Amino acid sequence: MSRTQNSIYNFSAGVIYAVVSAAAGLLATPLLLFWLGPERLGAFKALTDWMGYLTFFELGMGGAMMAAFAMKIGQEDSAGLNRMIAASLRVYSIVMLGSLTGGIALLAAMPIVIPSKALGPGELRISASITLLSLFLTPLMVFRALADARQRSYILWLLLTVQIVLITGLSLLMAWAGWGLIGQTLAWTVSQVPALLVLVWDCVRKYGSTWSVSSNRADRKALWGLGRSTFAHMMAERIGLVSDNIVIAWILGPTALAPFFLTQQLVTIALANLKGISCSTWAGLTELYSRSELIAFRERLLELTGMISGLGIAILGPVAIYNRFFIRQWIGEGMYAGDSVTVLACFNTLIWSVYILWGWVILGTGNIRMWVPYSIGSTLVNIVISVIGTFTIGVIGPLIGSAASLVLVSWSLPSLLKRLFGISPWELWKAVFIPLRWGAIYLAAMWIFVNRFPPQGWLELITMMGIWGCAGVFLWWKLSLGKNDRIEWRARLRRSVISTGIS
Repeated sequence: MSRTQNSIYNFSAGVIYAVVSAAAGLLATPLLLFWLGPERLGAFKALTDWMGYLTFFELGMGGAMMAAFAMKIGQEDSAGLNRMIAASLRVYSIVMLGSLTGGIALLAAMPIVIPSKALGPGELRISASITLLSLFLTPLMVFRALADARQRSYILWLLLTVQIVLITGLSLLMAWAGWGLIGQTLAWTVSQVPALLVLVWDCVRKYGSTWSVSSNRADRKALWGLGRSTFAHMMAERIGLVSDNIVIAWILGPTALAPFFLTQQLVTIALANLKGISCSTWAGLTELYSRSELIAFRERLLELTGMISGLGIAILGPVAIYNRFFIRQWIGEGMYAGDSVTVLACFNTLIWSVYILWGWVILGTGNIRMWVPYSIGSTLVNIVISVIGTFTIGVIGPLIGSAASLVLVSWSLPSLLKRLFGISPWELWKAVFIPLRWGAIYLAAMWIFVNRFPPQGWLELITMMGIWGCAGVFLWWKLSLGKNDRIEWRARLRRSVISTGIS
């Protein structure tokens, strides 16, 4: 399939996942709140975030593998790809042992990092022990990286869609049965198995000789070399992503965490869709780069930057304006953390979505080491301001930290893209800011309309959010894209549809 067709498939599957995930969360969360209570639900969120820190023991191998796989695929080096898969399996076996060691140490600290009056140390430690069982699946993550590098993320998204249905059903069953936090972690762990097994089968079907290829020392050395820089970047990014919930749980307690992350549910869904554009296209950009098609590479990167910015305004606008009505209908006014949390979370998501695309390009082309110093600086700014802000002004503190890190430190990212790929920072920022010409009027009109005609009930809320979202997409299509751009997009879509019909 063509790069465009793969990207369309990948993005479409990602949208399906986001819709199913959103529906599952909307339906399940009120029931989980009722059966578990805010403290146990908040503790489960904090626990999974803490366990997420065990990915540090991956030492950047996940990103290194995706970059290495993508380059081999772009060069059409099947033998080299098989050797790289074999090397990755061996490396990830070592990663699994390190993760298990760190996980065992974390068990002892559970009552300290998640202080709770309702939960005893035994329930916390048993729950954490169950999540550790998922670490035995670590070597199979090689095949997830391979699916991304092969531009077959649509298979992964569809599998994750099935997984979210499975985990939601099991979580509700366990909560209803009174299994508390232990039941939630059990559901979370069991649900991860089927998707990884299918990815293994898909790889064996395509590269059956993988299991008979010996691990190459040179390939392992190349992975470890690329992994060091990737690890530093991924560690900094991971801390930035999960620090918000952990800081609040540590300083304000698990009960305060529930309104904070529930208020951001629609924002998280929007981020998943915007992030899906980057995840669907980075491998294709890497392929262009590996074939030295640099002019096309630059054009596509600028085009995708503008797309993410424009669609981000179209998607996040209704979320920012209507979120308080959504939370009121969904779980009650008492679980709404405030308009300031909603607006700042939307701002962070819009900027972060653009940076995700740029970061994927740097990672996929094997240049991540050049971004590491900026990434670490961004994370330090985030953590310091988040902790100080939470102590002084409450739950909005972590969001202020994230905004500060994005604005103060990550501003250097366009300059790095110029050094690596010869793309003008002005052209990059122009692609980001062009949608603001219509976006400001779009947001102001929506705000005035909502204040005059607040939604009454689910039907009106969903209808109006959908109408405003479609209006935003239309404005992006007509006002952000030029006439030639629209003609080119129609031609790409037409070719993809014809190609699909022929295949």
